Amino acid sequence: MALQTNYPDIQPAAIEGAQATMLPATIISRNVETAPGIGFGRAVAQGAADKGIVLAGTGATKLVGITLLDRSAVGSAGVPDSFAQRTSARVITKGDIWVAAAVAVKAGDPVYVTATGTFTNVATDNTAFTGARWDTSTTAAGQLAVVRLG
Repeated sequence: MALQTNYPDIQPAAIEGAQATMLPATIISRNVETAPGIGFGRAVAQGAADKGIVLAGTGATKLVGITLLDRSAVGSAGVPDSFAQRTSARVITKGDIWVAAAVAVKAGDPVYVTATGTFTNVATDNTAFTGARWDTSTTAAGQLAVVRLG
């Protein structure tokens, strides 16, 4: 297991999984069922257990929220910046969060989750993230943007 032991003095303006604003938010805890874990800023869906979550994607259509960055998360082999399997994850269900967009997006677009668990504004063959919208825009795939969960 890799453990991050040092941090830069100045954090970047945006980082995947970081809460984007100080607007009122709802944050819950859920138990990670996905092996080897779930990274920060990832869509999660209902798992097998009542309070369980899995990485959203193929077959996981009951979306719960998005995992929030947590510096105290220990991670796991192969996914160092993550919530390890069988640990408690912070999940935002209402509020603003930074995520990586799979395509260029525009503020106001609806949010969809692909079969691989990435975020997009394309409806075709993807799962709608009910009550979510893109709050900022990007110009290319892989850039960070804010998703507002309502």
